[in-house]
Amino acid sequence: MQVSVENAGGLERRLTVHVPGDEIQGRVDSKLKELSKEVRIKGFRPGRVPMSVVRQRYGKQVRLDIVNETMQQSLQQAFRDEDLRPASPPRVDASPKSLEGGDLEFTAVIEVYPEIGAIDVAGLSIARPEAEVTETDVDDMLETLREQRKTWEEVDRKAESGDRVVIEYAAESEAGRVPAEGEQRSALVLGDSGFEELEKAVARLAPGEQKKVKLEFPENFREPALAGSEAETELKLVSVAVGKLPEVDQEFIMSFGVEDGTLEALRQEIRGNLERELRQATSSVLKAALIEELLNARPDLEVPEGMVSDEATAMAAQATQSQDGMPDAQVVQAFMDPARRRVRAGLLLGELAQQNQIRTDAGKVREAIETIAGTYEQPAEVMQLYYGNPQLMQQVESSVLEGQVVDWVLENAKVTPKAMTFKDVIAGATQSPQGG
Repeated sequence: MQVSVENAGGLERRLTVHVPGDEIQGRVDSKLKELSKEVRIKGFRPGRVPMSVVRQRYGKQVRLDIVNETMQQSLQQAFRDEDLRPASPPRVDASPKSLEGGDLEFTAVIEVYPEIGAIDVAGLSIARPEAEVTETDVDDMLETLREQRKTWEEVDRKAESGDRVVIEYAAESEAGRVPAEGEQRSALVLGDSGFEELEKAVARLAPGEQKKVKLEFPENFREPALAGSEAETELKLVSVAVGKLPEVDQEFIMSFGVEDGTLEALRQEIRGNLERELRQATSSVLKAALIEELLNARPDLEVPEGMVSDEATAMAAQATQSQDGMPDAQVVQAFMDPARRRVRAGLLLGELAQQNQIRTDAGKVREAIETIAGTYEQPAEVMQLYYGNPQLMQQVESSVLEGQVVDWVLENAKVTPKAMTFKDVIAGATQSPQGG
């Protein structure tokens, strides 16, 4: 077998592979000989079918199978011989050519992983969040739990900030009427909707009152036909309800699974959850800071476009909840830049792990799965689900390995403690860009 490798631009490599005809014919003959012992052809005893008959009946298909098999094996051998690391499956550029003497020649294009080189983490500078869960944080979460259990009682008065209102509307814009027939019903809490112009119009109405107003709908309005447009709107206030927070009594406390029903036990449960959330957020902030430093140190690192395209498709599918995993091409295009960043970050973290012999710790993987399962009512079933699903396991293992890389870097880079509040760390984790 002879192989020539050509740089096709960027990380693409074009391989031309030449396989001698006698090698292919030898494999074809061997396969036909095996078949002659197995095939059943009328008029011949089993195992006694003449090779000429076997060759006539099966020769074409066997040769086609051997050629395809030889191409795959030859490519794998070429990768090893030429020390190539494919980042995507090879793409055969054209149909294989049969040359004189039965020789086979074909061309394939692959993308290879970039040569990253040694990464010196000693020069990286990272700020480590230093925060703790305070009693105030526990108080705030307790109020959040009360808000989640808020009940609503209708009142006969105009709406005020914090009230929940039910409205009906029909809007006429240049794009037409929304809805096409009847009225659209919607519920919102005054002060929380983000649509101030609508809230002001609603606050001027009494329950049951209807009025025509001109509204400038925000760009992110849920009705695409109205988003960012001005429309004459027939608006009706159906009802007004005032919120009532539950008392923090035994019934309320036990509804969260706190068996003894004491406030102290509930606060302890809340603190434990917040501390777990803080640990996860701190890890996310550190990972984001590390990735930012790595990306800044290697701003020109070239990445395989096939990997970027696959990542952008996956991100778009997740964002649009695409059922078949194939979102619109324009949506995919919008994710190309963050996907490129994520792929670049993944390659750098992977290279750090490889250069420093960091291997996935099975114990940490189990701890991670236990942590995930602990947030569900049936932890054992969730753990069984993860261990039985290779894709889920791969996600957890990748996350654990990245965490181990972050821990290793923190031991070897310049790390400066940074005092932060619990809320600041959570916000920092939430605002961290995808893939870094």
